[in-house]
Formats: sequence, structure tokens, C-alpha cells
Amino acid sequence: MGCALGALLAAPLVLAGSGGPGLAALPAAAVAGLVAAVDSVGWVLVPQVVLAVAVIGLALEQLASRVAGFGAAPTPAWLPPAVESALLLGLLGTISGMVTGFVELSPEALEPGPLVQSLGRALRSSFVGFGIALIGVWTQAPTTHATAATAADGAPA
Repeated sequence: MGCALGALLAAPLVLAGSGGPGLAALPAAAVAGLVAAVDSVGWVLVPQVVLAVAVIGLALEQLASRVAGFGAAPTPAWLPPAVESALLLGLLGTISGMVTGFVELSPEALEPGPLVQSLGRALRSSFVGFGIALIGVWTQAPTTHATAATAADGAPA
């Protein structure tokens, strides 16, 4: 599993060294991408990214474990609070974005374009939070194979 994650982390470096703009431009492009992402979603993107990395990493680990035929590992204790936090961070970012959007508007120059853009930016935060939570809920759910094996043994599922 560690080799696969290492390969995924090394892929941008390999691509940058294979004829792209060069390794020196990679940090600047990464920072510009992060700034654009924070601008499009809002400040809650930073903790949401941390939660996303943890939840998606766990989901990939469980998927690899199931494909390899190993038994399902118990759900880590941090996963349910992480799922709830992703949802709440999404809602907090939406509320913060809506407040910011309305504060920036003046009643005299009320135009729908800027209002729609700020509301769209605010709603992206909830979209990201719900996406992370959905992956976390899927990760918490028992597999049908494990549930069927437990039911065949006579134990409650």
C-alpha cells in the first residue's frame, strides 16, 4: 500500500521532469493551484483537504485490503467524527460564503451577477463537505460479503 501511495505522490515529479515546464516551476504552480482552489471554495477548503486525504486514504486502504482478500478491518474511531466534521465544515463554509457575499453588496448597486457568483462559491463548500462525508459513510458501511458471512455463521449482522 505504501508503494502505491508513493507512486501517486511521485507522479507529478516524474511528469514535471519529463519535458514539462521544469521542476523549478512545480512549486509555483502548486501554490497557484491551491490559491485558486481556496478562492473557489473558501477558507474551509484547508481542513476539508486534510479530512479528504485521511478519509480517501482509508477508503483506498480498505479497497486494496478487500481486493487482496484480507478481512475487513474495523472502522477506526476517528472516522465517524471526521464524517460529521466534513459535513459541518461544508455548512460552515456555505454560511460564511453567503454572509461574505451579502456583505460585499451594496443596496444601491445590487446586481444579480456578483450575488450569483458569491452564492455559487459558497455552495461549493457544502459540495466538497458532502462528497468527503459520502466517501466516509461508504467506508464505514460493512461489505455485503462480510455481512453475508456473518449471517451464515448465525451471528447478528
